[in-house]
Amino acid sequence: MKKWIPAVLISITSFHHRTLAAEAKSISDSFVKQLSCQNLTVDSIYQAIQPTAFHRYFHIPVANWKFHSGGPTLGVCWGLSSAQRKMFYLARFDEKEELSRSDLLRKTLTMFRGAEFTAQQSGNGQARMIQTPATLEVLKYSDRSLMSSWALEERKPDGLFPMLNRGYKETINGAATWMTFKLDLERSQQQHFFRGGNLKMIAGDTADRSSVENLLTVTQLEKNLKAKRLTMMVLRGGTTTQHVVVAKEIIDMGKYFLIMVYDSNNPLVDMPMYYQKSTQSFHAPAIMSILEKSGDHGRPLGVFIVDEDEQVSIDAALLKYYKAECAK
Repeated sequence: MKKWIPAVLISITSFHHRTLAAEAKSISDSFVKQLSCQNLTVDSIYQAIQPTAFHRYFHIPVANWKFHSGGPTLGVCWGLSSAQRKMFYLARFDEKEELSRSDLLRKTLTMFRGAEFTAQQSGNGQARMIQTPATLEVLKYSDRSLMSSWALEERKPDGLFPMLNRGYKETINGAATWMTFKLDLERSQQQHFFRGGNLKMIAGDTADRSSVENLLTVTQLEKNLKAKRLTMMVLRGGTTTQHVVVAKEIIDMGKYFLIMVYDSNNPLVDMPMYYQKSTQSFHAPAIMSILEKSGDHGRPLGVFIVDEDEQVSIDAALLKYYKAECAK
């Protein structure tokens, strides 16, 4: 009977040592620095985010463009902003790739599009393509960044950016559809823009955003950014002037808040906008000067925080990924 006791003790001790090793393990990559695997949570992941994780070096290096949506002519600022926020959180650069390049291509474009294409039989028996929400996941790339593969496109045609530009053709039940960087961002733009809840941003005057609403908005924005939660915002200069940006940083300058954003109209730099405390109003003259050729670029803007629900899917993907990394 006593013969098996040492074996059990050895087994228990070995398990205990493996558990301690897992708890002591930490992870560093292009997004986090020394993330502890002990008591891993979404909050602990955000606390470990690298100071450089949201640097402009990781911006999508393509400026906003216009396309025909089947309705109004649209820019792609919403689609680009959504893709940019997801790339900040879900792309791991300068890593050993765990997927084939073709699988990386498909998964990256699905992330940009935010939806999967599938076939469904219609009432007359014809197959038609439908979109269902995509499950987000963290992806590893050997490229240093999307920006670097864009800059080196001629020398390295197999890099991430040229690969996304070339795309691939999906055929389901005989229906052929091209999936490319531009086409999938246009699809994302349409999904984001044509939603009933967006009517509040195109009706009435910008003055409809009261000082109280602006104060609530800047308070939420400050809370988000201090927690390293990038925030998508619609800037509304008038009924036909709408633009989407991603807020990255907020700095209290005393009389005003300086807000640094990713702006798809000028993607190679961070762009400034302001919240004036005395008037409780938002202003973005540098951004509006690109958006409009003339007019009062420094006028107050209506600002709406949007797509907070998308962050829930991002958080789930982050936690799943780092749990798996800690288990290796």
